[in-house]
Amino acid sequence: MNYFTLNMRRLFHPLLRLYSALLFLFLYSSCSRIDHKQSALDPKGLVSQNQYDIFMLSVWITIFLFCAVGGCLLYVLWRYRAKNKEDAMEIPPQSHGNSKIEVSLILASAVVLVILAIPTLQGVVLMNRVPDANDEATLKKLNLDRSQIEGAITVNVTGKRFFWIFEYPQYGIVTANELVFPASKAIRINLRTEDVIHSFWLPKLAGKMDLMPGQENFLWFIADQEKIRSGKSTEEAMPSVFDGKMRQVVFAKQKFTDEFEPVGGLFYGQCAEYCGNSHAYMSFRALAQTDEDFDAWVKRFQNSQNPNMQPTAYNPEMEYDKDSIITFADDSLGENSVREYRSTKKIAKGESPNLSAKSWEKAHSDNYEIGKQLFSSLQCVQCHAVNRTGIGAKGPNLTLFGLRTSLAAGWMRNDEESLADWLKNSNEVKFGNLMWNGEGVDDNHPLRQLEDDDVKVNQLVEYLLEQI
Repeated sequence: MNYFTLNMRRLFHPLLRLYSALLFLFLYSSCSRIDHKQSALDPKGLVSQNQYDIFMLSVWITIFLFCAVGGCLLYVLWRYRAKNKEDAMEIPPQSHGNSKIEVSLILASAVVLVILAIPTLQGVVLMNRVPDANDEATLKKLNLDRSQIEGAITVNVTGKRFFWIFEYPQYGIVTANELVFPASKAIRINLRTEDVIHSFWLPKLAGKMDLMPGQENFLWFIADQEKIRSGKSTEEAMPSVFDGKMRQVVFAKQKFTDEFEPVGGLFYGQCAEYCGNSHAYMSFRALAQTDEDFDAWVKRFQNSQNPNMQPTAYNPEMEYDKDSIITFADDSLGENSVREYRSTKKIAKGESPNLSAKSWEKAHSDNYEIGKQLFSSLQCVQCHAVNRTGIGAKGPNLTLFGLRTSLAAGWMRNDEESLADWLKNSNEVKFGNLMWNGEGVDDNHPLRQLEDDDVKVNQLVEYLLEQI
């Protein structure tokens, strides 16, 4: 082996190892599914598309610079290589500094920064505020209709350890961990936190924005309906939760894992700022719907929170039509408990109900009714609300809980088994959560008795999953 070959091997072997490692990482990353639930490389909205374009611009500029610098390096290595042993031992002329090269590199760097800065600043401005509905030039540039902006939906998002609160002030609705929105409208997000720094990250639609204590941040997004549909009908791509079949639609033939195949307008979000020991579990789901499905969802949610829709005690001076709901005391459920009954036929005014004649039927099972009582006696109402029952200030609002696709801030599938495990010992599922380690929750708290009481757990499970 001659001297030149030996030196080339010594020189290129480390480089080959480096390039081989980089090539492996590139190929490995390429094996990742582009439709993974947290992928930012599959934008489905205007804002996320803008962020993707900026990212790809920086990637191509980086690739160009990498190739240019690598090419210069290879040229220098080849041009000034040692041709023999004597040549290798000779020290070449030394020089320090070249004004022309240094100035050229500075100018080139400045040009690259300007190329990146202009679209980046435009993207920052775009992401922060919903465009003015009267700014026709901006709307035309963004290819938006005026109706999409004028009908914008406002959602107040509050980050808490460790779940998300979504409040719709236009409709008087509060949900937890699941954001429902019409795909045809702009969605204005007001962000705040009640404890530590969180970060709202919805990669396929809106990107990322931090939530800072004592300050309110903003972002917005609008879904791309054509990309959501992806060749499917609107109804297939954006399933409704209104009919109570959302879980069946989303989870049909699917396992609740990281390999979960998203359905049309179902998206995923995550807290992207470390906020505590259960930060990784602080996820949420975002469901894009048609205008009709969203209106139906709003109406259903509002009706569930309407006090006029709640059952009332029997009044002999009233006339009850079919499906009227009233309450009666039921000693079989425990002291001072009530049961809901549904009228099966018209009850004449002043006529006392005859339960034995089956003129009334039970609205819910025994387990449901007992679970309802337990929801209060176990102090669940101190942190949660179901309809208008409970305070609901510390924990997620559980209205229409049975329609939710997930449990524990998106970490578990919302079914009987998962909910039972959560109620028995939520700390094993999501360490440090407030339900198990919150203020006033200690070993003597009534909630802790559920750990060894399967009967009560099943009663609570039935009550909560029937909230549809």
